[in-house]
Amino acid sequence: MIAIRTPLETCHKHPFMKCACVILVLISSYVLAGAQHPARTSQLAEIAAVKAQEEALRRAQLKYDSASAMKILADEFVGTWNHGEQANKHQFLSLIGDKEDPLEVLEYGEMDVRIYGNTAVVWSTIHEKAVYNGKVDEYRGRRTALWVDCDMHWQCVTIHTSPFEENGGQKK
Repeated sequence: MIAIRTPLETCHKHPFMKCACVILVLISSYVLAGAQHPARTSQLAEIAAVKAQEEALRRAQLKYDSASAMKILADEFVGTWNHGEQANKHQFLSLIGDKEDPLEVLEYGEMDVRIYGNTAVVWSTIHEKAVYNGKVDEYRGRRTALWVDCDMHWQCVTIHTSPFEENGGQKK
């Protein structure tokens, strides 16, 4: 008859096995506690940096601060807005600095940020309320932004927005 021993019984009878079991338990605890891999930790820092730039651009728009926005937008920036119209960096900065058409609300829903090397893609919802030509215009939709890390500084290359349907759902 063969005696079958549990791992704990083996650990108690053999000092080497006891040490191996302790190491295994410690490593398992470390992994289960959510220890971050160095690459994952670095990516979390990059995601936080992109979100900070997103917030800085949002604040610049609300404060009509085209000088701050200029530093955040890449020279090649192109925005594609709600109804397919496009704006280059110069045109977008003009819109940001225009106090004649006040931007009252600019909110983003929860952001999903993915890092791909030196590029980041940000998906969120957008809620915007402004006065254009004396008329209140409220917009809700989806927003995608592309960011590129240029010498340790994230710059926005493009933003694209798509409206929800009138009832708040997605257009088909």
